[in-house]
Amino acid sequence: MVRLIVLLVGLVCGSSSLATDVTVLAGYQFNSDVEISTSVGRRPVSSSAQTPETGSEGDSVAIDDGGVYSLGVDFVFNQNQNQRIGFYLSSRQTSFENNAGLVDRDLRVTHLHFTAMSYYPRGKLEPFVMAGVGAGFFAPGDSTLREVARFSAQIGAGTNYRLNRNLLLRLDLRWLPTFFNDDSTVFCKDGCTISLRSDSYTQVQANAGLMFRF
Repeated sequence: MVRLIVLLVGLVCGSSSLATDVTVLAGYQFNSDVEISTSVGRRPVSSSAQTPETGSEGDSVAIDDGGVYSLGVDFVFNQNQNQRIGFYLSSRQTSFENNAGLVDRDLRVTHLHFTAMSYYPRGKLEPFVMAGVGAGFFAPGDSTLREVARFSAQIGAGTNYRLNRNLLLRLDLRWLPTFFNDDSTVFCKDGCTISLRSDSYTQVQANAGLMFRF
């Protein structure tokens, strides 16, 4: 993934005919819940272990909301200054709620998307709408769970405010669904506690940051 990013940045920056936007963002990410399941391969939980710290089948397990950091690189598409294509990388270190019954509750969630954006400039303001497709990567810290990657997408809207020719302030809101196709054993490895029971997993990001335009 790192090599892909370096390659894309090199291609964009190496083409002098294209304006390039590099945006560094910090924001807040809201996460939907997962569920405990007794699917095939699940690590058994004794009745004596059914405590508030270790839930039973069907219980919701929250994934903590919190700060997220993102990087976007966009460049002019088809020589139209109001259209951009590029990529978007976001990462958040979060954790499962206590009732997951995990020794290590850590979870890193990363999204890498190819994006398209349309601007509707109004003076110093540059409102935009955007969409993207790519992959969501979920890396649990607990040894009973496995890392997974699934198709994901995003839609969003926001605005830039031009501070000067090369520096802009960006505000945006993004909805990022990840599609699991009702895979109830998505995190299972040699035995598991956490699973998903829906076709998609939803995250919402509210971001603010600085854009450098070259």
